[in-house]
Amino acid sequence: MTRVIQLGDRFRTAAERLGIVPGSERARAVARVIAVLGEADDLPSPGDARALIPPTSEASCVACRGATFGSWYRVSGDVSYLVHVSSEPPIPITAN
Repeated sequence: MTRVIQLGDRFRTAAERLGIVPGSERARAVARVIAVLGEADDLPSPGDARALIPPTSEASCVACRGATFGSWYRVSGDVSYLVHVSSEPPIPITAN
């Protein structure tokens, strides 16, 4: 399956704050996440955490391989929305 990837305003703001700029190693790490999300048959993937985006929003989080930050995303049909990026570890949501 090929998914459309959309970057949200919060993602763009957070990426700028973390110094994720075109051509940087951090940007390449995000590009790897985008490639994985774009080609995944099923999301969230088994290794992705269901987590809170501070303060109270919920999304799935995937670590950016080769970087010290993670990307939060939501899926709707064949569209993946990158909604946040952070150097803070995700706060997992656990089932009661």
